[in-house]
Amino acid sequence: MKILCINPNSSKEVTTGIKETCNKYPLTDIPLEVIDIPESPSGIETYQDAALAEKYLLEKFFTLEKSYDGFIIACHSDIGVDVLRELTVKPVIGIGEASMLFALPLGHKFSILSLKEKKIPQKEDQVKRYGLEDRCASIRATGLGVVATYQDKKEKLLEAGFKAVKEDGAEVLILGCAGMAGLDKELEKIIGVPVIDGVVSALLLMEGFLRYQLSTSKMRKYL
Repeated sequence: MKILCINPNSSKEVTTGIKETCNKYPLTDIPLEVIDIPESPSGIETYQDAALAEKYLLEKFFTLEKSYDGFIIACHSDIGVDVLRELTVKPVIGIGEASMLFALPLGHKFSILSLKEKKIPQKEDQVKRYGLEDRCASIRATGLGVVATYQDKKEKLLEAGFKAVKEDGAEVLILGCAGMAGLDKELEKIIGVPVIDGVVSALLLMEGFLRYQLSTSKMRKYL
């Protein structure tokens, strides 16, 4: 068995952060590879970015599908996930959906700490798509771009996280971008509620799927 984690943008900095996060949770006997897509935008912040990244992701996937047993898409907007599930029976997990699934058993309501204000409607649509409106306390913009300094990310995530807990009633916080990978435990200690990293969530879910020998259903949606 072998897992491929794809950062669908071209940022080497984000890819390095994803790799470092995955290395904190090594799988016992399942190899993992992390790649990015050099042709894609450096960050996926607009609908145009997403459309371009999905195009290049699809092209790349055709050359990779036979070499791996499971695929993680390391973009919190879960771009391309439905398309790839249609193309393969092998499990495909987006870090956005995975992070929300991990949050559900840990508290009544979660908040997503996202990037700029523009992303909030996109995240609202995503939450509705998964049928989780009643479990989402809020989506908070941090003002961050996909790529930012560690200190800037920490400060703005702490500010938005405290507001989500104190003002919105969030009991669990979700990091709403793969570029935030690696900050979960530090934020958790300071804010005092569980903080979910989608990369870790997807990795651990994928390990479970492969050990349980699960595949994508081809009965209706993903024929």
